Amino acid sequence: MIKRALVIACLIPTIASAASFDCDNAHSPLEKAVCADPALSTLDSSIATSYNAALQRLSSDGQTILRDGQRQWLQFVRDLCFTPQDASEVGFCLTKRYTDRLKDLSTAAVTIGPYLFSRSDYFSATTHDKAGRPYEIHAGAPRIDAPLSPAIASWNDAMEKKRMMRAVDSDCGSRHGDEYSSLEVNYASAKVISVKATDWEYCHGTPHGQGGTIGLTYIIEPRLHTLEATDLFNIDTAWKDFLTSRSYEAIKKKADGTSVERDRVERAAINIRGWTLTQDGLLITIDPYAVLAYAFGTTEVIIPWSDLKPFLAPNAPIPPQT
Repeated sequence: MIKRALVIACLIPTIASAASFDCDNAHSPLEKAVCADPALSTLDSSIATSYNAALQRLSSDGQTILRDGQRQWLQFVRDLCFTPQDASEVGFCLTKRYTDRLKDLSTAAVTIGPYLFSRSDYFSATTHDKAGRPYEIHAGAPRIDAPLSPAIASWNDAMEKKRMMRAVDSDCGSRHGDEYSSLEVNYASAKVISVKATDWEYCHGTPHGQGGTIGLTYIIEPRLHTLEATDLFNIDTAWKDFLTSRSYEAIKKKADGTSVERDRVERAAINIRGWTLTQDGLLITIDPYAVLAYAFGTTEVIIPWSDLKPFLAPNAPIPPQT
């Protein structure tokens, strides 16, 4: 018996009702496609397991938000993978979306620092280009389920606004395109929450997609605000030169002989929007075109907190150092 629970789990609001059922009862094209592929059936069961495990950890509000996202995802899969196309592509489409959703659900109820994080997702594949190909949209963001406080509620609101903005923004103009946005928590403590936000867009009919990454770091205590350089660094030190030098070294190595303009590296290295706080150090993300050509891809430079110690502000919101 090939078992799976996803379809029923997504649509019935009680956790206990998300039971596997016999594929002999499969009726819809999605159900039949999943039951016909053992690998998809395994993915489906894994999704149901992760989904139900997350629901059991979340508050009532968190459960509602997760269910809404799961329902949207299920409709998204139907709209995206069962449009007129070669039948051989259906399995590939389903495998990719199921694999992606399983990764999403790994952060649907996860403890990071003092918080239980869930997630809020928006999915859509209801509009199409002239060739009948759906425009694929997915925007996901973290949400703190517990503990809640006025500051955390404001942080949740800020993340939701970022998610909604990314779900509707497009640089494709009349072309429209596929939109993907992911906000991933890299570090969280009672003082600070640091998120890495990645956006990717493919305008239908263009040679390749484009995207970028920014850091969204919020100081929680003593007042909620976005990270400023003075929160992290003593401005009377040579922190700008240090970040620039480390970034320049990494980019020169990656460029492999291609000319690198140091002033462009400096602009990227000291740009707070490129910073993400991690357990190990400060992550500086430098997008394509900021310094190097698109073909070189994104450059990530992580500088250990121990190396940054001479430049840090007295109360810098970094992980405890041993």
